[in-house]
Amino acid sequence: MRYLPILGELFASDTIIFCVIGVVIFVFAGIRMRSLKRNLKGVGVCFAIYAVCEAFSNIRTNNLLELILLFAGTIALGGILGFFVGIIVSGIRKTMRKNKT
Repeated sequence: MRYLPILGELFASDTIIFCVIGVVIFVFAGIRMRSLKRNLKGVGVCFAIYAVCEAFSNIRTNNLLELILLFAGTIALGGILGFFVGIIVSGIRKTMRKNKT
């Protein structure tokens, strides 16, 4: 994965821990939002952060910046997954409330 260094690093080392941390944080955020529109905005923001981190990590500057971009991009990937889980849980809750009444 020459052009996607964050994804390549995610599956090659133990940075999956940061992705899991992002998933956990953003699942709770997505559930608390309770709105499909807000959750989709969250997915869009996380995807934009990931895309910026991925684009800038292809530019070789210094190791500290690449490390920061790696962590931010990995957490943003977790955020994308977390918001999708939040959308699913919010949808299930909404249908359960409708069926209850």
